[in-house]
Amino acid sequence: MGRTRLTPQGLLFLAEARKTLLAADRAIDVAQRSMQGQVGTLAIGFFLWGAGSFFARLIRDYRKLYPEIKLSLFEMRTPEQMEALVSGKIDVGFTRPLEPPFDRTLRAELLFQDPIVVVLPREHPLAGKPIFVTALSTESFVVCEREATPALFDSILALCSSAGFSPRIVNTSATWAGVLTLVESGEGVALVPSGVRYLRTPGVAFSPLVPQTTHVGLAVAWNPGNESPIQERFLRLVRENKERIQRSNGN
Repeated sequence: MGRTRLTPQGLLFLAEARKTLLAADRAIDVAQRSMQGQVGTLAIGFFLWGAGSFFARLIRDYRKLYPEIKLSLFEMRTPEQMEALVSGKIDVGFTRPLEPPFDRTLRAELLFQDPIVVVLPREHPLAGKPIFVTALSTESFVVCEREATPALFDSILALCSSAGFSPRIVNTSATWAGVLTLVESGEGVALVPSGVRYLRTPGVAFSPLVPQTTHVGLAVAWNPGNESPIQERFLRLVRENKERIQRSNGN
């Protein structure tokens, strides 16, 4: 009895069928791994002066754990991060604590409290020394625009008010890097989160406030309406490293 052989057309069909089965198996595998948070994409918002030294290390650790996750990192100010979390442009944000109206739709966990410090021109007589707020009552001030950091702007005004004076604001900037440049140029002094030291320029000095009563928080935020296994795995890594994050920022 002769052997049954496939026609050339049959051989071609068999080869294509095997490719289809392999592709289907791979599709199932990718879908399962995606559901487990092992493959896919994750978009993260941050701002340099808030993320500080811990952010880069955290991202490196995550890449090692989940090499098949495509990470996209976006440097954004707090208001931009809020909008991006709502729209879904980013999945996680390292930002300031939530304020209305975003506290109704987003979720956040506080990572640490960043103390407010004084930044002065390096040649200023108070540079490098602990400073009482009252000692700044006769100084000119440079501030970051309220639109960029409303809660912090208001906290600085309240701090000065509690010391019995209103700051004489002579210049503003939309960024902390701009504030440092203005201080270095001799425009005035500034009250800034201590994390701004990561933007340090050689012509300025940072001095602690005494007593230290004013802080600004750094939080990790997300949109519960866009939750996914990938997002949850990243948040779990952040929580596992919370103590190390706090130590790296002096908390």
